Amino acid sequence: MNAPRRPRKPQPPARPAAPTVPLGMVIQAHDQWLSSQPGKPARGSLREHWQKLDAQHGPRLDYQLWRELTARDFPPPRRQDPLDLATRAMKAQDAVIVWGTLALVPELLQSPALAASAKKEPLLQALQQRLGTGRQALAPIATAPHASALLLWLARSFLKPGEAALWSELETLLKTAQPDWKLGRKPDQGFWENGYVWPITQAQLTRRLALAIHTLVQHQMTTDTGSASSLAAWHFTAWMLLRDARPAHSPARGMELEILLGAAATARLAGDADQAARLTTLALHLLPPQLPEPLQQRCRVAALTLMEAGLMAPPAWRVAFDDLPFPGDPPASEGGQAAARQFLDRDDAANSQLMREVETDPDWAVLRQAGVVLHHPLGALSWIARKAQSYALKKQHDLLQSAAALATRYHRLTTLARLLPHLPASAERVLGYAQTLRQSQRRMPFLRDPEIWAEWTRALRAAWSKLEPEAIVDPEQLFLLHETLHDREVTVLRVLPPELRSLALRHLHSRKHPSPLVQALVADPRQMQQLEHQRQVELWSVAAEIRERPELAGSVLISLVLRGEAAQGRYSLIVQGPATRVIHQDKLRGQSGNAAALDWKPLLEVILRSVQTVNAEPNQLYFAVDATLGEQPWAAWLREAGLSLPVSFIPSWEWAFRVGRESVGPARPGEYLWPENTTVSAPVLPLPAGTCVLLPGSTEPAHASTRWHSSTPPEDDRPPLTLRSLQVGAHARIVSGLPVIRGALKEDLVRLSLAQATRQFSYPQAMLSEEQGGQFNAAPLSPPQDWLHYGV
Repeated sequence: MNAPRRPRKPQPPARPAAPTVPLGMVIQAHDQWLSSQPGKPARGSLREHWQKLDAQHGPRLDYQLWRELTARDFPPPRRQDPLDLATRAMKAQDAVIVWGTLALVPELLQSPALAASAKKEPLLQALQQRLGTGRQALAPIATAPHASALLLWLARSFLKPGEAALWSELETLLKTAQPDWKLGRKPDQGFWENGYVWPITQAQLTRRLALAIHTLVQHQMTTDTGSASSLAAWHFTAWMLLRDARPAHSPARGMELEILLGAAATARLAGDADQAARLTTLALHLLPPQLPEPLQQRCRVAALTLMEAGLMAPPAWRVAFDDLPFPGDPPASEGGQAAARQFLDRDDAANSQLMREVETDPDWAVLRQAGVVLHHPLGALSWIARKAQSYALKKQHDLLQSAAALATRYHRLTTLARLLPHLPASAERVLGYAQTLRQSQRRMPFLRDPEIWAEWTRALRAAWSKLEPEAIVDPEQLFLLHETLHDREVTVLRVLPPELRSLALRHLHSRKHPSPLVQALVADPRQMQQLEHQRQVELWSVAAEIRERPELAGSVLISLVLRGEAAQGRYSLIVQGPATRVIHQDKLRGQSGNAAALDWKPLLEVILRSVQTVNAEPNQLYFAVDATLGEQPWAAWLREAGLSLPVSFIPSWEWAFRVGRESVGPARPGEYLWPENTTVSAPVLPLPAGTCVLLPGSTEPAHASTRWHSSTPPEDDRPPLTLRSLQVGAHARIVSGLPVIRGALKEDLVRLSLAQATRQFSYPQAMLSEEQGGQFNAAPLSPPQDWLHYGV
């Protein structure tokens, strides 16, 4: 008989398994351990630390994936395929494991090393299961809805890169997280740090998002270039995301430059050539010294587009129009390869669109029928422009007009400048080109190339000279041409806000790379559009200003420009007074016995009669004269002709109009300055605020590079203050006892000062004698009338 069974003791209930901590908390603890170390951890400490972590979290698939991707200082004991790990982790039952893996997946799928791997397909299938509607589908985390929704969007972008609905989903997501956000502006990713601890930082997420947007835009542009207008703002947003993810004071990296050049190409495809030029300029001015060859190739082509847009590239990337290679050699030849290095950017989505247009557009057909080889279509346009004056081309009017139409369409303004003088005379074409130049400056007033602008204005003069005087008689149209041919460089700088104006002037002499101006434009690209929506000054507004302001009742404005080369003698004159104006166009003849020298007396007589016509009692003459005529002694000629009025030269009427309306800010204390390394006794006469007197203590004329000692006493026991040209130009009035060397803006103290804050600048035409120097020191604020006076 069996013994009775003993009753079993009741077993205690099993403890529930501890919830899995997010992978981000594991990484957070690891980072805290690293930061607690006095320096770089020793090999033994690292081994002990990682062995402890591996023992605690080793079975977790998301942890293993993180170890494979980031733990380079102490790799795991057994290496595994990260794609296989990610695939298995995405199939895990624990949602915490899946979310940790999902945050790491973008780094895997965006890695160039794994781009061609065949194991990506199982991972994409696992992602598809998690994003579907079945039992394994993921829902956003309640405590971090925006961050988890963004990860899900990134995963969908890898699965369906051609789906147009992705953009509306992302826009909705970002606007939900930041209600005041607008497309084309920097989105705030602050929600990433709230509600959940993720295994990647906000900066890492921002980089992944930027790269995903860039990849999607590139993919969709290859299949549908018609969507460029809607994608350009997204491409620009991708660059801003990557810019903000860059550590402070660190140079731009290759991927950021690639995305910036890609955003420029998308804007060009969208028809916004000005935005494309702005972004290309920033990209080239952010380039580090060393670049991989593919990026160098893109930058060579980008530098050519800058030259065509009249913008300044860094010295190492400058392109000379006359040095461009012949674009028609066979692609496999040495010449063809040289042309490809200059003209071909295979990563530019606009290139494939261009080649399609070459096959169907009638203007390109005209070039092809004329025998032009179109391996590099835009290069062929440049070559036609270079040879436009040759006997073989100048009689082919259809070819030149088609080339000009294409240059206008593709915003090749330098090419158009070379073609313009050889096209049939047309007032509409001349005015259209002038308006194009002005709009180009308004839409990008920074980093302009003065040499290219001079070439453009020469072409405008040459085209205008082919017209009869009666072809353009409308006052506003003539005023547009006059102002375009005057000193636009100084005028545009003076219109900018003071902070940006100062940065733009400092950029001329800056040795930093990138310069403070470029850094400011990168930080806020909208500043490049400062003048885009500003009202353009017109002739009627200048006339109304003179008529309505009592202090200008005795003023007369004169504008004189050349139509064509100086030797041709064709000119256009506008004289404006309070009540009326005189417009006169004529041609000067050669002097008797010296046909090479122009006879200026008829022009001076016209100016004197016009002044009396527009103002019966004039007391001040403001003279805006063409830069090609600036070396003539106009003030002396006018005095000899019988005009005893004070004559002041101005860069343009717009400059005078805007300076007259400037609000008066705090003035710099008045001071005497004298050239460095000279000994001068400063006068005891105090100067009004905002006034600067340059004392004649040197045998050399003043120059923009001259350094000056100031009469302002230094603080403590410091050496005397040394000022440069930009500090001199901060004064409202400058009286110089030294003649000034004139020339390019970078070298011209007068132009630099008028572009900055100076309203009046006076200086003698020659070095002062000892007696004249003494008289000047005794009364520096009353310079003789025969000195040169600039400003208002």
